[in-house]
Amino acid sequence: MSDEVRAYHALSKHRPDAWAPGPGHLEWSTQPAPFRRYAGARCIALPRRPLEETPRYDQPFAGPVGAPGPFDAASIGQLLYDSLALSAWKEDGGNRWALRVNPSSGNLHPTEAYLLAPAGSLEGPAVLAHYAPDLHGLEVRAELPAALALPAGGLLLGLSSIHWREAWKYGERAYRYCQHDLGHALAAIAIAASALGWRVRLLGQVPDARLDALLGLDRPGFEEAERADALLWISAPDAPLPRLPGTLLDGLAALELDGTPNRLSREQRHWPELERVLQLCRAPAQVDGDDAFTPGRQTDDNPGLPLRPLLHRRRSAQAMDGRTGIHADLLLAWLRRLMPENSPVPLALAGAPQVDLLLFVHRVQGLEPGLYWLARGAAPEAELAQGLREDFLWRRVPGELPLYRLLEGDARGLAGFLSCGQDIAADGCVALAMLARFDQALEQGAWRYPRLFWECGLLGQLLYLEAEAAGLSGTGIGCYFDDAVHELLGLADSRWQSLYHFTLGRARWDERLTTAPAYPE
Repeated sequence: MSDEVRAYHALSKHRPDAWAPGPGHLEWSTQPAPFRRYAGARCIALPRRPLEETPRYDQPFAGPVGAPGPFDAASIGQLLYDSLALSAWKEDGGNRWALRVNPSSGNLHPTEAYLLAPAGSLEGPAVLAHYAPDLHGLEVRAELPAALALPAGGLLLGLSSIHWREAWKYGERAYRYCQHDLGHALAAIAIAASALGWRVRLLGQVPDARLDALLGLDRPGFEEAERADALLWISAPDAPLPRLPGTLLDGLAALELDGTPNRLSREQRHWPELERVLQLCRAPAQVDGDDAFTPGRQTDDNPGLPLRPLLHRRRSAQAMDGRTGIHADLLLAWLRRLMPENSPVPLALAGAPQVDLLLFVHRVQGLEPGLYWLARGAAPEAELAQGLREDFLWRRVPGELPLYRLLEGDARGLAGFLSCGQDIAADGCVALAMLARFDQALEQGAWRYPRLFWECGLLGQLLYLEAEAAGLSGTGIGCYFDDAVHELLGLADSRWQSLYHFTLGRARWDERLTTAPAYPE
């Protein structure tokens, strides 16, 4: 399986002389609908608090905030509103589209969410429900009989992907972007949960194939395939991980479901290598980790800033001004946020961090322009230089962070070229490439491959929020020349692979677009 995953990864690389296999042009008549809906399912409208009712921005990163909230409609609604809901509507020339709290490649949003809520949490029996972000409501697919008792003391939240949503635009490379978006969603959910005093952990005891049945995704009626990715346990910080007995799993898989899934596209094109890697990388049952989050120190880098307005204000920049700079203290604060000990993201099953960062520093007062490496723990620091260019300096920047200067000089042109020639990578304050321990992950199993992208997506979501908190903007860059990055590093093997690019700076916004609220007041 490892060789087949490597073959997909090689096939889906962009190169200066050849793009990864894709559609070539966009067939607008087959663009997938942006929302999965279940016709005929009863819908529960969810409440949401005013954005002014909020903890400070830094608080959720230091640990769950305050006493755990009750598991009721108000708290469940707030969790989903602050992580997966719409954030605004945009309009231009008669075209109208929604933006969401969680970022997505091309704003295509392949990630869907399904809630298993215990009896009483929604003032009735336990339910399996699909979250409909366009309504900010739950579409009830089944009410559970009393004999199927869900674990007490928390919520089960399943995440899935509709890969056609991304493949319509990106072809074979779309599998990568779906996994990035899964990581974005994981981080968004973890932060929103922490603001409610809750903790998020991944449950690995249900294999992906069985999780499809648990969420009702294996039933007839889906014109576009949807596959389960992850099952989350959301609970009070000290609540133990539940055990899901086989009788419960069998009972959930046998439920009679309400609602018919909508057809998203009048036709779709199949991408065989994407479909192959999807099957190869489905996770088996695993032993659950017991600790998703070790509280970090309270940084107070953004004293007094409210959390929820930032969550809902986050936008992906389309262009940077090419002039704005930042101070080194701000960049170092951003990088501290990305260290594993300082973030409540659910990585218990991923073990040690697998991603380090290669930084292209452009306009940072107090830090020389050039190429830098942030060691997040993906490899022992003593081994970082192995297999890389001999002329790298590996000069540690003074301070607490394991940040090393590799090369000095203007890296703007280099950053732009490596990101498929996109000026946005050169016109920000700093750009970066996320480098994953590729060989090491695949030695543990093909199912580790998508989780490398999850970790990159988690980091991307944190960078989005850090930029917003500083009054700036960021954007993820999925288009880059994979092997050109590796050639820059002097890599002769695949121990490191670049899996996601990102840039941060002062955005230039398109003033022709009009903005409307996400939901009617």
